[in-house]
Order: sequence, then structure tokens, then C-alpha cells
Amino acid sequence: MRKLLLVLFLLVCPLTVFAQEEAALPLEQLILQQHFTQKELERTLTLLKAEEARTYRDIAQIDLDLQRQKLVIEAMQRHAGEVARAYYTGERANLLTLILNAENFNQFLLMFDFYQMLYEHDMNRLQAYHAERTKLADMQTDKQNRLALLQDLRKKYEQQLAEMLAIQAEKEKNVQKLDDPTTVQALMDHLIDDWEQRGLPAFQTFFGILAKVMMQVPELATPDRIQSDGLFNHTLTIKQSDFNQFLMQKDELFKQSRFSFVDNKLIVEGTYDHMELRLVGSYELVSPTELKFHISELSFDGFALPQATIDEMEKAYDLGFYPELISPNIQVLGISLQNEELKLQLKLNLPFGFGKK
Repeated sequence: MRKLLLVLFLLVCPLTVFAQEEAALPLEQLILQQHFTQKELERTLTLLKAEEARTYRDIAQIDLDLQRQKLVIEAMQRHAGEVARAYYTGERANLLTLILNAENFNQFLLMFDFYQMLYEHDMNRLQAYHAERTKLADMQTDKQNRLALLQDLRKKYEQQLAEMLAIQAEKEKNVQKLDDPTTVQALMDHLIDDWEQRGLPAFQTFFGILAKVMMQVPELATPDRIQSDGLFNHTLTIKQSDFNQFLMQKDELFKQSRFSFVDNKLIVEGTYDHMELRLVGSYELVSPTELKFHISELSFDGFALPQATIDEMEKAYDLGFYPELISPNIQVLGISLQNEELKLQLKLNLPFGFGKK
């Protein structure tokens, strides 16, 4: 990709620029990076606006449902009130008295069956009323959650818009420093077209396949890779070479990439569809049953993707690790990625409290 950009640069730049190639190239690369970041932020801003619009529609629908639900509860409230008054005023107690004063056993059974049906009918009405009130409360909670999401989206949109405008302004200043500002436009256009038509779809394919394969990583938890420290504590060690071999066996896609364990980070470098990709991330122990993967760096043909794109990828593709896929009784105490080895500290929690401290 970078070679192609350089060829295009040679074709569109006048000879006077080549005499100062060493000085111009770093600035050119900076401009391309700034343009790439700006356009990616514009794309993700569009996604945020679409999500905001969907959230507004959801809230409007919830408001309509709330109005209907309140009418339902008002109608049911009258019935529930009648039931409550019947027990409060002693009407149901009078029926019990009649049962006890039955003249014979057959009369007793008939009156008892009637009272039982009446009681079940009363309870069903009260339970239905309670269920509808619970449904109303859930809908109100859902609305509050959507309103909070809407507020977060608006805040995120404003922050990202400010970042995009700042980068755009800085890029335009740098473009004016070039001898011929028009020559860089072809490179910028090609970079964005290449990313949108080839790069982004390739990234989405790569992440999609990787997310599926990561769900199969527990297959590597074989007895020869597990070292026990007592009955309940164990360490699962996966070598970097075994991990790469495992991925290549799962999909041909990973034959052109390399996964490395360095300084508690997972680093992915390789090529896919003739593009260079690089991913750097780390695992966070969210709970004993979940390790969440956070991406800190993502690049396409040497161009860094902004945090907004990273957030988009993290949201769309789950690269986490779930120990329960090894066994429902397994929990994770810690993780390390050092010296070309991934180590998981595991704890076995047996039923009935065994293994718990």
C-alpha cells in the first residue's frame, strides 16, 4: 500500500518536489494520516447519528407503550380493588362460615369447590395486576436506560466532532505547507477509496472470523498444558507457537498473520487481501467468568485507526475469553502474556461449596 502511494506521489508531483523528497515525505505521510483519521471520524459520526435516531424512535415507541400500559393497569386496578375489598369487608370470610355450617358432606364439598374456584380467580386477578405493574416498571426503567444512552451518544458525538474538526484544521494547515497542495489530493482520495472498498470490509471479515475462532480457544485446555497446584488451583499454559498453529488449523486466513504474546499484550501482525494489518490489545479480568479483550492499537497499511473505529470493532466483535467454555466449574483468577506464553490461573469450584474459601 505504501509503495503504491509513493508511486502515485511520483506521478502527480512536479520534479521540483523530488529534489526535496526527504523533507516532503514525512509531512506527506502526516497529512495522509490526518486525512485518514478525519474521514474515519466522519464515518463513525454518521454511525452515531444513526444510532441516535434509532434511540429516539425507541423512546417514542416506549412512550406509546407506557400510555397503553397505564390504561390497562387502571382497568385492572378496579378489579383488584374489588377483590381487596371483598376480603377486607369479610365477604370471603362469610363464605367460609357457610362452608362450616353445611348441613351435609355433599353440601360441604359443593360449597368448598365453589370457594376454591372463587379464591383461585381472586388470586389470578391480583397476580395479573401485579404482573402488569411489574411490566410498567420495567418499561419505565427501559425508558430511563434509553435516555441515558441518548445522553451518552450526544456527548460522544460532540467530543468526536470536535476532534474531527481539530484534525481537519491541522491537516489543512499542513497541506498549505506543500509546494503544490493539489498534488496530495489524489493520494488522499486513493487512500480513503482503498480503505472503504477494500480495507474496512477486510477488517470486518478478519474480526468476524477471529471472534468465532476465539470461542474455540478452550479446546487448547488439554491435560498436558495444565499444571495443578493442589486440588482446586491450576495453571493453563498455551505457547505462542501452539496458539498460532491452532489458528491456522481453524482457518486459512491466519496463515498470513502472526500472533505474539509480549508484555501482557496480544499483538497481531500480518497481511490479508494484500493489505497490512496490525492489532495490539490486552485482556481485562472483568469477573472470574469473563476476560474482556480491549484493543489499544489498530492500523491499516501503516495508518493508525482512530479510537472511534477501535470502539466500533470492539462493540461488533467479541474477542473475549470465557472459562466456562472449558468447564462450568472453572473460574479465572489471573492472566499473563509473557515470554511467548499465555498463562491462565484457574480455580475449580465444585458443587455444594467444595473448592470455595
